[in-house]
Amino acid sequence: MNPTSTLPDPSPQRRAFTLIEMIGVLAVIAILAAILIPTVMRQVDTLTSARERNSLASAGDALERSILRNRRIPSATDWASTVSTELGVNPANVATNAQRRPRLFLIDPAFRIGDASSGLPYLQSSRAFGSAIPPTSPRLILLSSIGAALPTAIVSGTASASLFNGVWDWDDAGSALPTGPDWTGWGGRVEDLKVHRVNLSPLFVRLVLSSYALVAANAWGRYSIDGGVTNNVPESALEGYFLQNSILSLITDSHANAGVLDSNQILIQTGSFVYDQAVWRSSLTGGSAIVAGMDFGSIVDKFLASYPNPGTTTTQQQVVQVMKEYMDAYEAWAATGFTSSALRSTAGTKQLEMMAAVSAMYNNTFPVACP
Repeated sequence: MNPTSTLPDPSPQRRAFTLIEMIGVLAVIAILAAILIPTVMRQVDTLTSARERNSLASAGDALERSILRNRRIPSATDWASTVSTELGVNPANVATNAQRRPRLFLIDPAFRIGDASSGLPYLQSSRAFGSAIPPTSPRLILLSSIGAALPTAIVSGTASASLFNGVWDWDDAGSALPTGPDWTGWGGRVEDLKVHRVNLSPLFVRLVLSSYALVAANAWGRYSIDGGVTNNVPESALEGYFLQNSILSLITDSHANAGVLDSNQILIQTGSFVYDQAVWRSSLTGGSAIVAGMDFGSIVDKFLASYPNPGTTTTQQQVVQVMKEYMDAYEAWAATGFTSSALRSTAGTKQLEMMAAVSAMYNNTFPVACP
């Protein structure tokens, strides 16, 4: 054998040392994995949670935009298609999340809109007078899970009061599930439950339309909403709730200007209009009027906006209307130099009607505590 050979030493001691090195490297990798994998998983969970939370918020915003644009509140059967149209995405991407879990659309069981018995869907164009009542409990919930499937008993639609209120009042950052029997036995994690709440109250504005007429030459005013059917303002006045950005068209209805458009108004806040002497005015008082140091315009507006007396069926609008009719009748009688017996009789009748309305306004049929 050549004593100067440079071949590696094949001795067992050299091979054992290489194996120990490999075991050491694997041990280090295992330790690093044990440290890093939980951190990575937490980061993945955080990103997934944030993405679903943002997706629900985006769906809620799109829902509100669609309601204002189309003047329609969808039901549980078409909410996903409504939102997907607004976002320009596939409905399946709205109805389910990235984990293939369904997103649910829960409706407050006390939600009433239009009248005291109606619910969703709500289409404003089918109600010329808007919602006759203030939207009651107009609350919706978008609910999903990024982990275990939600309890099978929880489905889209009008929820039970315990379920809806439990989720609405739930502390998202807390360590407990929402209250209520629906969550009993659910195996999911609290942090996997995602909720977005939608309150539609701010989307509605109150509109009051009044029309005063004593003779045919000063006929009742007319109006339409969003270019729909033209309607006469009811004799008892119109008080309704409409979605923001609705277009109110005020139309004259006198012999001289029958059916002529007076103006278009964008309903962006609560407001009132009055039709008197063949003219539409932007206030039930026709603007501020200072008499004997009193601002009657502000007084009437505050009177109309005051809390109604639940002990009587007489409304503030009716009192203002008969008072205005009395003043018109008195003005017409005064214009003749108080010589017309017929106009005097009319003014007297209107005076009695005014007094009866005011008396009824303060008449309680049962004791009522101040609100």
